[in-house]
Amino acid sequence: MGDLLIRNIEDGLKRQLQDSARRHGRSLSDEAILQIRKALAMRATDGRKPGDRLQELIGGAQFSSDEIAAMESFRKETGREPPAFE
Repeated sequence: MGDLLIRNIEDGLKRQLQDSARRHGRSLSDEAILQIRKALAMRATDGRKPGDRLQELIGGAQFSSDEIAAMESFRKETGREPPAFE
């Protein structure tokens, strides 16, 4: 792996990166790498947000009033098991 030296970074930007690294328990270098990866991945999707891309995929499809009511009642149900993401 190679090294990258970034010169003349603004103090405010460096502080933001340091704060983010501290919040996430990462080193400054690891945080910078992650942020660069995120920025490049976003650019690879033409800057569109995931929700916008999803809407493009499903087109004008929408949930019916009955479907929305069923989701709302299920969501507010007490004592239900949380979803399992396996």
